[in-house]
Amino acid sequence: MADSLHQVTIEASPAVVYNAITETQGIQGWWTDTCETALKEGGHCHFWFDNKQTHFTMEATRLLPNQRVFWLCIDGPDEWIGTELWWEISQGSNEHCTLDFKHMNWQRDDGLFPLCNSTWGSLMTQLKHYCETGEANPYFHNLACVS
Repeated sequence: MADSLHQVTIEASPAVVYNAITETQGIQGWWTDTCETALKEGGHCHFWFDNKQTHFTMEATRLLPNQRVFWLCIDGPDEWIGTELWWEISQGSNEHCTLDFKHMNWQRDDGLFPLCNSTWGSLMTQLKHYCETGEANPYFHNLACVS
């Protein structure tokens, strides 16, 4: 099994970071402009990429406001199914927090894993920028959805 691990310090409150990870508008600010997020544990999050040709479904298995978010990939590319996304938000001093991110339980460390690991590093930078400035600039755009 292979795990992708990333950590970033963000000059924002845990609530701002949590909302950026769990709310549709938040995800659209840094990850993909086409998504739907789960409102409660057991709900499903949907993410579209490549002009809506690629679709992922994540089950929200744990949502602890301002602290933790756990998702299980239940639909998408074969290599993603069964992997888990884990977000841990730790309060720092003042308006700083640390975000630890893991994309766990990959069956192998080749195939899509290296590309996804690199992309998650870039996404952490996007997330940091969005949380600190409020400026939306999603990493992925679905051009077919733009008028």
